[in-house]
Amino acid sequence: MNKTILKISSAAIFLILVSSYVGTNSNAYAVWGHGISHGPSLGNINGFKFQDGLTIDGKIFDISKFSQVIPTQTLYVGVPTTITLKIFHTDGAQSIQHVAIYFNQGSNPSIFSTKTWIEYNTNGGVTTHDPNNVFKSVSAKVSLKGHYMYLTLKITPQSSFGESNIIIKAWDYRNAAAQSTVINALQIIKWQSSLS
Repeated sequence: MNKTILKISSAAIFLILVSSYVGTNSNAYAVWGHGISHGPSLGNINGFKFQDGLTIDGKIFDISKFSQVIPTQTLYVGVPTTITLKIFHTDGAQSIQHVAIYFNQGSNPSIFSTKTWIEYNTNGGVTTHDPNNVFKSVSAKVSLKGHYMYLTLKITPQSSFGESNIIIKAWDYRNAAAQSTVINALQIIKWQSSLS
């Protein structure tokens, strides 16, 4: 009887040692329950950083912080503008399901007080919530490259819009999210008023 208990306890100790060794060598980017998996990133995730999360008409901006200020970019009524977001996910770009840009005016940027936004969803494409008819047209193009999603929006404004913060938010298939606020990011004016 004691020999049987000794054999069982020896086997149990051996299995514990083997599993602890295997566990320490598992992939750090594995999915649910095996290692660590993070949500989307707009430039900073556990020490891994990139500084080109936002591009507006060819100008690159670092949006790796939760909140940052950039020089106000001027968009023009009737003139197409291109905004590209670069989003990282440890599980691969296909894990990113939903991205939104909220246009927020005022000194207290918040998604909840925003009336105008553009959303991209992998199932439904691009949609807008535009009660003041700021946008004439909005289209989206998506490119997946390894761990990066590049979402390029082509926006043509049809009316002026005062200086605005933008809040960028991305969600993955588990509803894990990343958010970045860009203070005084852009304004929309008529082309003629820029010449006076």
